[in-house]
Amino acid sequence: MERPKIIVNVACSLDGVIASNKGALILSTTEDWLRVHELRNSVDAILVGINTIEKDDSLLTIRYVTPKTPHPLRVILDSTCKIPLTARVLTNLEIYPTLIVTSKESSDEKIKKIEELGAQVLKITNKQHPNYLSLTEILQKLKQEFNIERLLVEGGSKIITEFLKCKLVDTMHIFYAALFAGTINAKLLYDEKVVVNVADTLDFELEKVEQFEEGFVVTIKPK
Repeated sequence: MERPKIIVNVACSLDGVIASNKGALILSTTEDWLRVHELRNSVDAILVGINTIEKDDSLLTIRYVTPKTPHPLRVILDSTCKIPLTARVLTNLEIYPTLIVTSKESSDEKIKKIEELGAQVLKITNKQHPNYLSLTEILQKLKQEFNIERLLVEGGSKIITEFLKCKLVDTMHIFYAALFAGTINAKLLYDEKVVVNVADTLDFELEKVEQFEEGFVVTIKPK
């Protein structure tokens, strides 16, 4: 399948927690944020799911470093097109281009309102599960129609888990904050049922470990 190179970046606690059931936990340090924004500045598009937008109202722009031009495309996976019209990713669209990816069954009226704000909308086929879009179709469209060569996936838990399950990750950067958060009611880095046999795990190889003042970054690639 022709698709962009996919880089996943995430911050989590030592016990694998990336968020609570109420929203994001600010786990990255200033040192790590600089790394993240340099990474954003190196890609063609930044992708998150609608839950990240709803709970965190993420802006997905480049700060801390001088942003390149044009700014990376902001891609939001939103199967039912429920993104609030007041979301910050729907502002300053002449500077920060934004693409909402939704299903072919989504409301034409809502899509029209989004497009009137200046964002683009891409309609994709749903998978068997009504809350999931076809990642393979999305990636092919991003490559062929939007010329995306490098795609940064930043979350949330369901989106990262789906990319991992579908074996669509080329490189993964995990910042581990030196703390434990507790896993009950948490959003986990890989939110799947635990395997019974180690042979059934997703197997990665360690490429690099970088120590920061308040944590460390692990870079891994699939075997």
